[in-house]
Amino acid sequence: MQSAPHLAAALVDVGGTLWPNSWPHREGDGRGRLARLRLAMPDLSHERAAALVEDIITSSRDLNGGTTMVTELIRVDASVLIHDCLERHGVPPEAASVAAVRKAMALPIDDRIRPLPGALELLVAIRSFRLRCVIASNTYWRDADGYWDDFRTLGMAPFIDAIVTSVDAGHLKPHRAVFDLAVQAARVPAERCVVIGNKEAHDIEPALALGMRTILVHPDDPAPATSRAHAVAPDLWACAGALRAMLGRSA
Repeated sequence: MQSAPHLAAALVDVGGTLWPNSWPHREGDGRGRLARLRLAMPDLSHERAAALVEDIITSSRDLNGGTTMVTELIRVDASVLIHDCLERHGVPPEAASVAAVRKAMALPIDDRIRPLPGALELLVAIRSFRLRCVIASNTYWRDADGYWDDFRTLGMAPFIDAIVTSVDAGHLKPHRAVFDLAVQAARVPAERCVVIGNKEAHDIEPALALGMRTILVHPDDPAPATSRAHAVAPDLWACAGALRAMLGRSA
C-alpha cells in the first residue's frame, strides 16, 4: 500500500464501525422518550404527549421499512416525519418544536450499546498519529450534540475533535453534504483526509470521488467480496495498523 504521509485528518463512521449497526430496542424506550418529550414540551398533557410519541415511533417504523436504525433503509427524514405528526396532533410544527421533539426521541446511550472491540484503541491511535479526528455518521434522531453526550459517556470524547451527522448536514451519506461538512470540521483539504467506514457505497465511494484516502473496516459486517478502498480491515485493531501503514509509520 502506497503511504500517504500528508494525511492530517481521519473522518470516522459510527454505526457498524465504532459500534454495532443497530440500536437494540427495549420495552422501556417508550417511557424514556415520553419523559424526555414532556420535558421538551411541558405544555402538552401526559395523554397528548403519550399519543404523540406513539404516533412518531409507529410512523417511523411504518414509513422506513420497519427500522430507523439501518440508515440505508430510511425513506422519510425525521424532521419531516415529526412535522407531520405534530400537525396531526394539533401542535404547531414550528422549526424549534420539530427540533426539540427530534432531540427527545434520541435516547442517550446506555448499557445497550457497547463499542465494537478496538474502537477506543483506534481513536487513541488516530490521536497518537497527530491526525484530527472527525466523526462523520448517518443518524436519524441524533445530531452532533447528542453524539457528544454519547462519546462522553463512553469515555471517547477526549480523542474526538469534531462531530458531523447527517441530521446536521441535512442529507444522508453518500450525499456529499456530509463529507463537505466533515472536511470543513477537519480544517484541511479533502485530499488530506482518510475516511474510515464500513459501507462501500456510503463511505468509500463518495470519499474516493472527493480525492480522499479510504479504509473499509468490517467488524460488524461480512467481509466484502471486493472493495475500491485503499485498505480493507476485518477489525478495528487491523484498521489502526492499516492507518499506520498508510502514514508510513513503523509499528
